[in-house]
Amino acid sequence: MTDKKQTAVVGSGAGGLTLALLLARAGRRVTLIESQPEIGGYLRRFTRNGVRFDTGYHFSGGYTNIMPQMMRVLGMDDAARADAIANRIVLRQSGDDLTVPARCGYRGAEEAFCRHFPGDAAALHRLFEALREIWRDTPMRDLSDITPPKLEISRYDMITVRDFCDSIALRSTASAAAGSVAMCHGSLPCEATMTFHARVAFALYDDLARPFGGGDPIIAAFKREAAKLGITIRTGTSLRRFDDMDGNGECHLAHLSDGTDLEVDQVFFAVHPLAVQDVLPERAFTPSLCRRLRRQQDSTSFFCSYYTVDDEAELTPGLVSLLSHNDIDAILRGENAYSTGYLLGREADAQGRMRSTVAAFRTMPPGVPEAPATRAGRRDDRRYQEFKARITEEIADDLTQICPELRGRLHPAAAGTPLTCRDYDPPTGSAYGVRNICGQSRLCGRLPVRNFFIAGHSALVPGVMGTMLASFTVFRFALGEEVYRRLIREAGLV
Repeated sequence: MTDKKQTAVVGSGAGGLTLALLLARAGRRVTLIESQPEIGGYLRRFTRNGVRFDTGYHFSGGYTNIMPQMMRVLGMDDAARADAIANRIVLRQSGDDLTVPARCGYRGAEEAFCRHFPGDAAALHRLFEALREIWRDTPMRDLSDITPPKLEISRYDMITVRDFCDSIALRSTASAAAGSVAMCHGSLPCEATMTFHARVAFALYDDLARPFGGGDPIIAAFKREAAKLGITIRTGTSLRRFDDMDGNGECHLAHLSDGTDLEVDQVFFAVHPLAVQDVLPERAFTPSLCRRLRRQQDSTSFFCSYYTVDDEAELTPGLVSLLSHNDIDAILRGENAYSTGYLLGREADAQGRMRSTVAAFRTMPPGVPEAPATRAGRRDDRRYQEFKARITEEIADDLTQICPELRGRLHPAAAGTPLTCRDYDPPTGSAYGVRNICGQSRLCGRLPVRNFFIAGHSALVPGVMGTMLASFTVFRFALGEEVYRRLIREAGLV
């Protein structure tokens, strides 16, 4: 390693920002490369008529445990504030309507489901016990535990969510309600492992919370810490290619889209695997890598719509999860079924006035947009805009059927399709990257180029929390136990 060489981090979503700070705190000279004009990915927010809306970071679990720990290590304690919210689950097909109260904890969530589905109570207890067991055995769920993580195959790694629910005789309606959190990882219950599903399910049942200010505090805190640590941020720039591998199987010269070159010691990718394959040298495409790339499939994406709400409307902040069908697999395949999550909130606008808002996200697989025109550069197409307006109205109509107090008081502010999502997560626009499929491993860790690493999309736990945790895991693997433990001790966690 020479003084000229940088450690490159590619992608500036939650995973890339986490990696950049960890590497810089470990003493590396870090360059963060982002193809978009601004950093943050789905953490970014946008403004319409002075009102702030979340692009993709609407809520999370882990704010009573792992999230504050990660933020402390990153030097961003001030970005770890969140407000607990309730989750109302509505199954339109069967007419079920239940609420998991805010701050009820994991056991409180279990009790809420058992009260609503008393005939399934025994099966639900078995389900929730499995969720608890899987979370307890999740590597790195507690950063204060610095013993080397166990890399063991669990029995839950070998069974799908659907097969597990069938094995405990959990009936379809209770299974749909309890499994509605599958929308927070976008992988089909008939394919996804119980391990993968349970990690996000436990976190959300135990601690569903809306972060104050969405992703704004995280981005602001990152910029502050990046300035202290000397991180170079290059936006509007992307990797074009690397020189071929040397005799050690490494690449050290990156060619960027702005015509400049960057000497690198290591490269950490925090982007979709298909974006990585475009820049790998030809010799890196081993048969194993090619097979894995061919097998991967994408998770769901969303049609997102945003609304302001009249002041006189009674709006209680929280999450409303509407499922049009009890078959979650059909929903995630887009087979004449869908699920919409509605985040109802209140926040001060640009003038300091408290405003009520609704952010809605309706499942829409990336390959199934109904829009007549979805090619980049044609978003002003009249038919495309009519499509957006129609879905926006449908989403609002669904909400007013279950929240009639909002009828006539919702005002559309913005909308985006899976095409819009490609701006934030190219090249596919899937909300959670690669779909989790039982028996298939994700790309995470070292790549066939020895000094290249990838922080897999939701490889360990789905969502922003999981993306950050995957970055901690890859950092620990790449830089070693001694460096990792030093950062944990410096943060005062042990």
